[in-house]
Amino acid sequence: MAQTPDSSARRQMRQFWKEHSRGSSLQEMMLDSGAQQLSEEDTPEVLALLPPLEGRDVLELGAGIGRFTGHLAETARHVTAVDFTESFLNRNQLENGHRPNVAFQQADVTSLVMPSQR
Repeated sequence: MAQTPDSSARRQMRQFWKEHSRGSSLQEMMLDSGAQQLSEEDTPEVLALLPPLEGRDVLELGAGIGRFTGHLAETARHVTAVDFTESFLNRNQLENGHRPNVAFQQADVTSLVMPSQR
């Protein structure tokens, strides 16, 4: 049976992240006390797997506190960072809101509605 955005499981997920996002830290977002070291080790690996982003629009789903947002914005034409956890998205906006090519949207990606292409 397919999950709908309003299913019990989605409500539980939203509640879980609401409870585990109060400090909007990397450790909370990754649910790991060693998150800083993990991030330093895996961020270059993850970014190396991406295709060239020059001139492209990027939709970053589950953007969280912006662990990848700034990196994506360095080369992409535009980045839309989406997350359903308000405190994480607020932290992302604090870190990356100065970038003119980044937009932020709080939404559940399972029911995301995007404006028509620019």
